[in-house]
Amino acid sequence: MHLNVVYVTVGTTKFDALIDAMSSNQVLCALQDLKCQKLVLQHGNSTPVAESEIRRINENYGIQVEQYKFRPNVEDIRAADLIIGHAGAGTCMDILNNGKAGLIVVNDELMDNHQLELARQLASENYLYYCRVHEVGSKIGNLDFGALRPYEPATKNMQMFIDALKELMSQ
Repeated sequence: MHLNVVYVTVGTTKFDALIDAMSSNQVLCALQDLKCQKLVLQHGNSTPVAESEIRRINENYGIQVEQYKFRPNVEDIRAADLIIGHAGAGTCMDILNNGKAGLIVVNDELMDNHQLELARQLASENYLYYCRVHEVGSKIGNLDFGALRPYEPATKNMQMFIDALKELMSQ
């Protein structure tokens, strides 16, 4: 599988560990093996990758890195071959509703485990894969993203439930 464009999103959260992991040698080697040409990082309130690190990634791995704090991400989602994101309900639904392959990363630093519950459920239904931050590099290289099941949009009642769940989780 070729992953020309990989989009990483942390939404509005601070998830430094995921942003840091994306510039690790293990993750970059896995992306390089999958022919990734562009890595787009939406870092939200996390610390952005240093410009010197971005140059290193481009020079050593041949991957162009673009990063930003916030902007409408519809085009980034549509352009991506793979989306890696925090396991928030909004990010999961963006991946599913746009028919994208997804690897959602559970943020173990959060107080409750709603992300883990959501991630396990979506993975059990073969819609997305999930992992912890320290597993991102090994998962990217070993998962068959083409084997994921396409998501069929929810009925109106299910969508209302999902919207209520997203609002509850954002509180």
